Amino acid sequence: MQVNASSTSVLNQGLQGLQKSQQEIQRSANDIAQAGLDTQPATAQPASAQPAEAGSQQQVAPSQDVIEPLINLRRQEQLFNANAQVVKTADETLGSLLDVKA
Repeated sequence: MQVNASSTSVLNQGLQGLQKSQQEIQRSANDIAQAGLDTQPATAQPASAQPAEAGSQQQVAPSQDVIEPLINLRRQEQLFNANAQVVKTADETLGSLLDVKA
């Protein structure tokens, strides 16, 4: 039964990795959303006070605050996929072990 305990342990580790990655993805998404709110220009005027010239709208450059969360989002996506593969492999192995036992 050593192999069964090992398989379930690997399965649990994979599931914990999935949960941690999911939490980090959510945190990064929140950081990105918050950075988008913080990029409003300091000299923004109400729409009624802006000139009516075509093309006079200010373009806001992406904030530096969004770079780290984007990198972390990509990293967590890769970790999530790796943990999903661990769970899949552990599930297949456990299934094979149960088939052999039966």
